[in-house]
Amino acid sequence: MNKEQADQILIDLWLEKASDALASAKLEHAEGHLAFAVNRLYYACFYAVTALLLTSGKQFTRHSAVIAEFNRAYVKTGKVDVAWSKFYQRLFDDRQESDYVPTATFDPADIGRRIERAKAFVGTIRALVNVS
Repeated sequence: MNKEQADQILIDLWLEKASDALASAKLEHAEGHLAFAVNRLYYACFYAVTALLLTSGKQFTRHSAVIAEFNRAYVKTGKVDVAWSKFYQRLFDDRQESDYVPTATFDPADIGRRIERAKAFVGTIRALVNVS
């Protein structure tokens, strides 16, 4: 197996993880575990962006580096609308709060809307992966 084939396997696995995280977010939301739903929504987007960056051979160990490279390579170049960058950043910030602030609370209706937006975000990223 060559590097390109190995990278494609990793890309597919990251996209599968994104789908799994979205499904998990829906389950957590349905059970009223909103902080966990927020966590899974962020990770769904993170896994999708990780797959996208891997299409150009880029891998990072820090979440902030993934966000920065996504903004540099896709948002600033106009390949991805800036609204998606803002959504992704908000999920990151809320995930930080949900994971590290035990008193954090979230609105169930808002999380329901975010699930739909995260699904659209992941779909947008999948389309870019398929173009690459």
